[in-house]
Amino acid sequence: MVGTDTVITCAHVVEAAGYGPGTTVWLAFPHTNMARHVQADVLTEPWRPPNAGDIAVLRMRNTPPGVVGLPLGSAEGCRGHRVRAFGFPAQAPPGGHYGYAAAGDLLVNGSTAGPLLQLTDANDLTTGFSGGPVIDEVTGLVIGMVTSIAAPDQHLKGLSLAYATPAQVLRDAWPELVEQEVCPYRGLEPFTAEHAEWFHGRDSAVESLLTALGDQRRVLLLLGPSGAGKSSLVQAGLLPALAAGRLPGSDRWLPLLARPGKDLMAELERAGLPGTITDGLLPAVQRRLATEPDCEHLILIIDQFEELLTQQDPTDDTASDARVTSAQELVAANDSHAPVSVILIMRDDFYPQLAALAPELLETTAPGLLNIPATLSVPELHAIISQPARAAGARIEDGLPERIITDVLAASPTRQASVTLLPPLQLALSQLWERRADGRLTHHAYQQIGEITGSLTTWCNTALRQLPEDHRPTAQRILTTLVRPADDIHAIPATRQQVPLTRLRALTAHTNTEGPTTQSVFDDVLAALTRYRIVTTRTATQPDGTPGEPTAELVHDALIRDWGTLRTWIAQDHRFQTWLHRTTEQHQRHTHTNLPADLLTGTALAEGTEWASERPLPAEISIFLTSSQERQQAAIRRTRRINTVLAGMLALALIATGIALWQQQTATTAQHHAVTAQHEAESRQLASQSTALIDSNPDLASLLAVQAYRTNPTDQAKTSLYKAAELPLRHALTGHTGRVTSVAFSPDGKILATASSDNTVRLWSTAEGTLRNTLTSHKDTVSSVAFSPDGKTLATGSDDKTVRLWDVHTGILRSALTGHTSAVSAVAFSPDGRTLATGSNDKTIRLWDVASNNTRSTLTGHTHAITAVVFSPDGRTLATSDLDENTRLWDFATGKTHHTITGQAVAFSPDGKTLTAANDRTVRLFDVAAGKMSEHALAGHSEPVTSAAFSPDGKTIATGSLDNTARLWNVAEYEADRTFTGHTSAVSSVAFSPDGKTLATGSNDKTIRLWDTAAEKTLPRSLTGHTDTVTSAAFSPDGNTLVSGSTDKTIRFWNPATGNIRKVLAGQSEAVNLVAFSPSRKTLATIEGKTLHVRDLATGETRHTLTIHNDMMLSVAFSPDGETLAIGSGDDDSSNSEGTGTVQLWDVNTGTTRRTLTGHTGPIMTVAFSPDGKTLATGSFDETVRLWDLAAIDTRHILTGHTGPVTAIAFSPDGKTLATGSFDETVRLWDASTGRYRNTLTSHISRVSSVAFSPGGKILAIGSDDNTVRLRDVPSGTLRKTLIARSSDEPSPTSAAFSPDGKTLTTVGDSITVDLWSVELLDADEASARICRALHRNFTKDERTSFLQGHTSDPVCPTTPPH
Repeated sequence: MVGTDTVITCAHVVEAAGYGPGTTVWLAFPHTNMARHVQADVLTEPWRPPNAGDIAVLRMRNTPPGVVGLPLGSAEGCRGHRVRAFGFPAQAPPGGHYGYAAAGDLLVNGSTAGPLLQLTDANDLTTGFSGGPVIDEVTGLVIGMVTSIAAPDQHLKGLSLAYATPAQVLRDAWPELVEQEVCPYRGLEPFTAEHAEWFHGRDSAVESLLTALGDQRRVLLLLGPSGAGKSSLVQAGLLPALAAGRLPGSDRWLPLLARPGKDLMAELERAGLPGTITDGLLPAVQRRLATEPDCEHLILIIDQFEELLTQQDPTDDTASDARVTSAQELVAANDSHAPVSVILIMRDDFYPQLAALAPELLETTAPGLLNIPATLSVPELHAIISQPARAAGARIEDGLPERIITDVLAASPTRQASVTLLPPLQLALSQLWERRADGRLTHHAYQQIGEITGSLTTWCNTALRQLPEDHRPTAQRILTTLVRPADDIHAIPATRQQVPLTRLRALTAHTNTEGPTTQSVFDDVLAALTRYRIVTTRTATQPDGTPGEPTAELVHDALIRDWGTLRTWIAQDHRFQTWLHRTTEQHQRHTHTNLPADLLTGTALAEGTEWASERPLPAEISIFLTSSQERQQAAIRRTRRINTVLAGMLALALIATGIALWQQQTATTAQHHAVTAQHEAESRQLASQSTALIDSNPDLASLLAVQAYRTNPTDQAKTSLYKAAELPLRHALTGHTGRVTSVAFSPDGKILATASSDNTVRLWSTAEGTLRNTLTSHKDTVSSVAFSPDGKTLATGSDDKTVRLWDVHTGILRSALTGHTSAVSAVAFSPDGRTLATGSNDKTIRLWDVASNNTRSTLTGHTHAITAVVFSPDGRTLATSDLDENTRLWDFATGKTHHTITGQAVAFSPDGKTLTAANDRTVRLFDVAAGKMSEHALAGHSEPVTSAAFSPDGKTIATGSLDNTARLWNVAEYEADRTFTGHTSAVSSVAFSPDGKTLATGSNDKTIRLWDTAAEKTLPRSLTGHTDTVTSAAFSPDGNTLVSGSTDKTIRFWNPATGNIRKVLAGQSEAVNLVAFSPSRKTLATIEGKTLHVRDLATGETRHTLTIHNDMMLSVAFSPDGETLAIGSGDDDSSNSEGTGTVQLWDVNTGTTRRTLTGHTGPIMTVAFSPDGKTLATGSFDETVRLWDLAAIDTRHILTGHTGPVTAIAFSPDGKTLATGSFDETVRLWDASTGRYRNTLTSHISRVSSVAFSPGGKILAIGSDDNTVRLRDVPSGTLRKTLIARSSDEPSPTSAAFSPDGKTLTTVGDSITVDLWSVELLDADEASARICRALHRNFTKDERTSFLQGHTSDPVCPTTPPH
């Protein structure tokens, strides 16, 4: 049962009971006491018969009391989790029993029903479990429904296999099912007892609380700053520990939680202590325990105890009495022997208020006063980050926890993690969880959310939006006051600072308001900022142990660095805050010295006088300013007496100028570093925003990516830029001032015609996206355009009731056709160009003789305005549709209708056999010859379809919709291949270019977009000829030849430019496992079984062979001079790191072994020479890499760090970098000369099988066992492109090699083809230029306001106009 009244089971279970869709069944609930049998209707719509999904959804007519549905989760990422099911097999008791298994992988089902979830160790699951829930024991959520049990084979194998329908397939059948997700991180919400399994890293604090309670202390006061996790510590840490019996008898303690609210005694009654108001706390406790015979003690948690101290109203004595009474009740509890313990949780900045209101309570709690530890240790941070994910069954990529911890520590000058960082840390972790991939928390997702500080912008802006508009100035003053202004002279950047609350209140008051109004605004704003953990408040302890003055502080310096709104406010308030900071320091000096010289003078005094008239100042600063003004007046009176010292002062001024110049130079350097750091932060933020918007608003995302890169070329900026540059948009054409109604390509594809409600037609160059001509003559909206087959004439139809024919080359109007009595809505030329068909709102279609401009005939029969006219490719049929979605197919020769169908947005396939027909949000295909409509529909648009077009090859259909998108559909599969987003209003028209490579879309947003239909669908050119798996491929040094080896025992030589076979060496005795060209181009080395062959390329004859009888040859490489072969091998029976591996250095000319290198303790999987030939790198099954000095024949360095066999090695072309790949799913980069580790490239989801540098050394190709090759920037590791290699259905190793010019990459996997990929990647500047060319616009004013506050107003695309 899911939801409140829905039951899901297998369709075969329903059929076995003799029922089906549309019938009514009885359901039995054997475990309920009442209403054990209820009626349920078998719903028809979600029914999936046993051979096509096997799903039945039943809607109960009433729900038995006490029966609750199970929460539905997802099977994604659950591999390896233990699961349980419940069923009613014959051998079970009447009430059924449990069965247990382990979740496996999702399997692709042979039918269209969706994948199946494989269950292993499922011996408990037998007949009778069908339709039972599969519950993940890690998350407690239903991840599927038991569907079938595997039958054993003749050898009794497969006894423990079962299959389940995954929850996502159930949701596809019945979308009302809601997925419930477990998130082990709480964001900004506190942990409670139900989240105890996710609460980690606070063990020492929990122990402190347990120790205090164990000392028999009745009332504990737990203090800590806002955001320190006090509530979470008690609810998710202490209470579960007590329930587990960590203190003697604590498993029988009754916990109660309350908050003071407006009346603490009333809240305690609501929390479960009736009679508290009338009889007091202790009698209420005794009564409650009397009703709980299993409980011996009551522990009362009063959270946010500071609420009791904020209830005071100076005019309300009743409130004051209530607070005192509450405090007295707590003191009495401490002095009694009642079985009760009280924990008061309070922000430490309210300590003075507690001392003033209830000194007795403070004295009572003094022995039990506990302070939350101010910092978190590295192990605690590691536990907070890692353990919740593991407890929820997820994995974390290697190095990610350490990376997060490093970021947390780097945020503090003391390199200690403040406990107040818990909220932003939890916020970042919760966002990381939402972006997990295949059950893993990834480095890529962490980078996408902007790392620890990336989520702060959204978080902080949300807080501001909660405030009334007239409260924003107060928020601005509070926040800027909490920032110590930057000191450029001394190279000190802006930092957060603690400010006493009294001073903060004085500085944020408004001079035009007085009294309680100003105070209440301050209180409301500060409360909002602390609630969102932007500001924390605390009370520091004085050296003598007494509490100091309450202060406020920004939660993190990252707010100053990464929150754009705050940066803008800081800049606006910089002058005042700088003056105030310096004046405060001078006031402190004057207070200490009492010297008149320490009073304000000159500019500082003049600025102070100005600020005093504009801004509120703290009382001590106002007095200091007044004293300075008085001294200035006295100084004026003495001016005449000091004229004699002016010369001396001038000299001092000159000296000061020299000093100032030196200081200015120093400041300039410091400022440069500060500006660079700020630009880096801005770049990262813009890149994060770009990534977040790439799907919903690709245009804005692309501009933000360019802006991020031009602000500072950070790795994040490059990643977002490359992703934006791969978007399919080629050109965005702007210029129309009304909605675009129709688009059409010329037959040669060089011109695009567009019609608009601005009464014009525009002709565009499709290559450059530039305007060629504007046709103006129509008096009303132009609704349709069509080119003649020869491309010389353009027909346009308009709401002015005319059709006009134009000379495409000159743009001159040739003729105007009149006759329609209402708007002309559609035009189309016949394939021979002799006839023009026009449709009109007058409900008729006219056929015109193009040569004479006369009407040949008029077709009638439609009862609504015509919306489309289309000729079949052979010209024999005309399809017309109207506003009532009626489409008629006319015999062009006779003018008679031979088919009528329902639908509009009609388009013929290139062979004329199929016609599209749109019905609301779907498109169906009509078989013209058979006169039948397809059963399947192209469904996916969320609003009605407006236009459709076939691609020239007939394999794809494009559709436009009122949902602002265009889609490409695979005709054979009835599936959407691509969705184009970017238009901001309905897409009104779509058209393919004649070569099918471009799609034009016109929209009501007044723009036209040209899309690359092949973008993001990179496909290789495949070389075919091998009859079995291709194992290896290599380019010749000149790039003119590609050689491949195969298990079909042949070696093939190809022309990579044409794909033609040049030569085949057949008849080998063994499978060819590896091929390698010598640098001289004269020799080819191949490994065939256990034998190495060295062949003469000119003749194909074998020159030398080397056979290793006891070992397997695993790798081979030529030295740069071609004179030496390095051959890596290992024990024949080595399947792990046991055994040894050797490397033989072989003389190519003589065929003899020069040296044998030993030292590895496992087989040698890969070898590579450095470009200068002086170093050999070897990778082994023993998980190490060795760098050998070939002159000394000795190990130079041993590189460790991989946690799996090293399978791939490559030197960069300059020899400075070594890349190594491993079964541990990582690639590591090393300094080739020193062996020092540089970087790790992760995010692979399978073992790394090959690595290859591009000839320029800027790109690293990484092949993996998941059939992919990833191209990454070096050394940043930025992912540029992922290539999906051809292979069998099973994952297999994929190897890759660059051509010498770097333009082509060859890949081989578990297939019989050699694939060639074009890999000419844009650099960052080229990517920026491409984006600007495509968009042809800059940021709008609103976009600048939202995303670029504080940035210059320079256009992001300088050569394009403002938008």
